[in-house]
Amino acid sequence: MAARTSAQVEKAKRKLIKLLASEPGFVGAGISRGASGQYEIIVLVKEASSPVLDKTPSEWEGIPVRTQIGGVPREL
Repeated sequence: MAARTSAQVEKAKRKLIKLLASEPGFVGAGISRGASGQYEIIVLVKEASSPVLDKTPSEWEGIPVRTQIGGVPREL
């Protein structure tokens, strides 16, 4: 897999958000560097039973995707 620039990863993340935004349990998405040092997209979901987990790909546009249980967003 070729290394992606941060701009490419950000663009891919925005596309993935558009795909998942209307799914029940979707909270948001972010970008991180994985253990290998490569960029990855993190999809935040409300709970382990969230239906969005079934629709979240393990890879999106050549970028690894992982999910993280984050709970319900709250105001600070």
